[in-house]
Amino acid sequence: MRDIRHDGAITAFQQKRGGDAAAFFVPFLSPGMRLLDIGCGPGTITAALAESVGTAIGVDINPNAIASARQLAAHAGLTNLSFVEADMTALPFEDGAFDAIFCHAVLYHQSQAMLAKTLAEARRVLRPGGLLGTRDAVVGGNILHPEVDGVRLALDLWQRWYEHDDPEALRFGRRQSAVLRAHGFTPVWAGASYVNHSADAASRTEAVADARQSLLGLGPQLVGKSLATADEIETALAGWDAWGCDPDAVYFRCRCACIARKP
Repeated sequence: MRDIRHDGAITAFQQKRGGDAAAFFVPFLSPGMRLLDIGCGPGTITAALAESVGTAIGVDINPNAIASARQLAAHAGLTNLSFVEADMTALPFEDGAFDAIFCHAVLYHQSQAMLAKTLAEARRVLRPGGLLGTRDAVVGGNILHPEVDGVRLALDLWQRWYEHDDPEALRFGRRQSAVLRAHGFTPVWAGASYVNHSADAASRTEAVADARQSLLGLGPQLVGKSLATADEIETALAGWDAWGCDPDAVYFRCRCACIARKP
């Protein structure tokens, strides 16, 4: 079993939606805090959080993601923002080094063993009383109109992929409080929000382009593991094209969030 189920579409998506993804955590932050973003990807979310704290550091194991993040920080001129290439299960920081830690679209990709290691490391580098904010996927809360068969198939194909190793992977969002409590944290807040892929014509065009890119990238892996057929991939692609042509189409994707404290 692979420890992480991840593809490049996630990184591309994070590049576009940094501020929205971090909004729920901002009211809990203050200017003097030292914050760590675990699994930071291209750094957009870390940059958004940096505006609310004294120091923000992003870590990711992918060197290309870190290179992009450092370029973003340089262009933005954010002197309190830095990035480190590191494994989230072996963080290169001292015990209690951070006041706050953030994890976005990271934990539900992990096996149980890796999840335990990641949260143990997060707990180690977080000071007593420090905050951990998590935001992750949940299946069953999305809103779609019109109910295009091909789009429903596309959503099912993505679900097949993320659930083929772990049937509970896409239900992780709704279980975050219980998961964090089981790993030594005390949940203090929980909530949910929607990612809007249909605010206007440009958003719908972007959503179709992102969906196509993801399906074309994931398709060979789905077919190779007998999780889908080539015909299903084509039907899903056609479905997104049809959805994108409807000026009244909507797609709101649900995300659950949790904030917990280290005792």
